[in-house]
Amino acid sequence: MAKYLADSDVLIWILRGRQDTAAIFDRLANETGDPLACSALTVLEIWSGVRPSETHRTSQFLDALDVLPTDRPIATLAADLLRTGRRPRTPSEWVDTVIAATALHHRLTLLTYNRKDYPYPDLVLYPF
Repeated sequence: MAKYLADSDVLIWILRGRQDTAAIFDRLANETGDPLACSALTVLEIWSGVRPSETHRTSQFLDALDVLPTDRPIATLAADLLRTGRRPRTPSEWVDTVIAATALHHRLTLLTYNRKDYPYPDLVLYPF
């Protein structure tokens, strides 16, 4: 099982050629010996913004990841996080909260540059 869960922003940066992010991603994958993971909702976010010229590369890249489904325990945990949060409940927050719940449920470190989107005390964020 992976030790890291990649958020959409990290994967987008890699797909768009950000070398420093790709180097960190590759190093972590090599250290663990396992593919890094992402949430099924991250796949949704990535595919919703794919440019036609990026389809093949995006497909290959996402196929190499361990995609974790959103099941009942994750959905329930996400709902608990939303209920106890102090932020407004918007659809984009729901996606971030499901991603956070996925990391918490599987005890994974979240790779994200968007730290402000993940204000959950027990969530471990990678120190970019």
